[in-house]
Amino acid sequence: MLKIKSILLINILLITTICYSQWTPNTAVNTTVCDTTNDQVLVKISPTTDGVSYISWFDGRAGGYAVYLQKLDAQGNKQFASGGLLISNNSQNSSLVDYDMKTDANNNAIIAFTDIRNSGTVNPFAYCINPAGTFLWGPNGITLSTSNTTFQPNPKIAVTYDGYFVIAWIFGSSPNKIALQKINSTGNKQWGNDPIYLSGGGTENFTYPDLVPTNGGGIIMLWSGYSGTFLNPQNYRLYTQKFSSNGLPLWNSTMDTVYGTNYVSGYYVPRIFPAGNFGAIFCWRDFRGNANYQTGYIQRIDSSGNFKFPANGSAVSTLVGNNHFDPVAADMPSYGGETVAFWYESNNLQSSYGVSGQNFSYNGTQLWGSSGIAFQPLWANQPSNISIYVKDTFAICYYNESSGANNIIKAFKVGKSGGMVWSGNIIVASSISSPKIRLNVTQNSAGMSMLAWQDNRNDAGGIYAQNINFDGSFGILTGIQPISGKVPDKFSLLQNYPNPFNPSTNIKYQIPKNSYVTLKVFDVLGREVMTLVSEKQNAGSYEVSFDGSNFSSGVYFYKLTAENYDEVKKMLLVK
Repeated sequence: MLKIKSILLINILLITTICYSQWTPNTAVNTTVCDTTNDQVLVKISPTTDGVSYISWFDGRAGGYAVYLQKLDAQGNKQFASGGLLISNNSQNSSLVDYDMKTDANNNAIIAFTDIRNSGTVNPFAYCINPAGTFLWGPNGITLSTSNTTFQPNPKIAVTYDGYFVIAWIFGSSPNKIALQKINSTGNKQWGNDPIYLSGGGTENFTYPDLVPTNGGGIIMLWSGYSGTFLNPQNYRLYTQKFSSNGLPLWNSTMDTVYGTNYVSGYYVPRIFPAGNFGAIFCWRDFRGNANYQTGYIQRIDSSGNFKFPANGSAVSTLVGNNHFDPVAADMPSYGGETVAFWYESNNLQSSYGVSGQNFSYNGTQLWGSSGIAFQPLWANQPSNISIYVKDTFAICYYNESSGANNIIKAFKVGKSGGMVWSGNIIVASSISSPKIRLNVTQNSAGMSMLAWQDNRNDAGGIYAQNINFDGSFGILTGIQPISGKVPDKFSLLQNYPNPFNPSTNIKYQIPKNSYVTLKVFDVLGREVMTLVSEKQNAGSYEVSFDGSNFSSGVYFYKLTAENYDEVKKMLLVK
């Protein structure tokens, strides 16, 4: 939907970079992040504020696993060495556990992972890498725990709104606990040399923590609790708590119960997502009422600890005879606080699969019917690794679809009513049929999606990536070409042409120096309806196309912001 043409005055270095741009429109090729000898696995991706994406992975090129990092600019060009930046080659087990990566407001990459450098036991460590590839917390990062001989896997990170980092992980005592530590921007621990520990009563295991930032510099955390074993859990619960910037619990003195009817497998990992007004959305699956079927459930909580959906969550679907597996969800602020969820569906024999979605009101009422909407009806191929991102009034679903041992990557975009938006409805982001796992997705402020995954197309595993522009196209959207002429001497926003228009119009603007630029469209009530540009740009003249096909007739405003410059102009869409 969004097509951007840019006319720039740029220097030779930038020209050279653009000539070797890596985001490709060829989805049978994709962008190679790293595919060297042996295997590259456990990919993560995280965006920055200026259109860059960090991609991390574990790399077996030297025999044992090492941690590597790559940075791709908005055009998909590698910013570090071709094979990636070596973060750590400390000793690893031959089998790996999960880890996390986030990006802070200064566009630093924060990576928390485990290795066995201390006494041969899995322990967690954290690193901070700035955009130039400098190790801000030292060459060996920060040791998060002083208990070297305790198994401590699966660290998760939240970047707080006041610029700190809270990391939670499993502390493998008997029974398991949750450990939490807060780190400031210079790498100093804030909650003591030892972390804060959370433990259940008696033999209850606490496991699988995950967390999102909330107001006041705090975090909201979700975790599982059960007795017995993960293969045969007893008294299974999902818990949540809001912690202050000082690590103090703010809701109940211990925790609140998100779900408490026991019917969940112990090895299942529930999900948490941020919600509007500093709340959180919880997603899980269970088999309450029928041991032969599983259904996904959603719960929402506000920053004061009030659950908004019914007790034990709202079902994504009440369709009898199918499983409704592994939901993911996102807050839709443009819908007035509604929650959109996607999941994968299967028949009772788990021989046919599909992808479905549901939209919930703020109080958990199903808005797309009791069965939701089947975006991919049941068929032989099985989806996995479902992700969701939202922008404006749209939600995008991404997933890995397998046919036997091989996979392709797919995505689709829907509007408020659940109608498909992109041409072809479901698009294919990686059409080469090969074993693919660990699909990870992020989205930048302009709505461009960036996907990264492990792909065994050549050997035991490489890391590949693909972008999807907000209009569903692939490859570089901004078609940058150098021209002769003078650099503009001032900021300016020109009147769109044609005006009135139907359905598209062009907007030109000029910036006299390198600046972070946003160009947004608003309706007559002042509500933002689309972001056309949100990135750092070089001095020059630009032209952007706005497509109003999905908008009603009327007056709209477009606003350019760069440095200390703001200007707004009016345009008229007539259908």
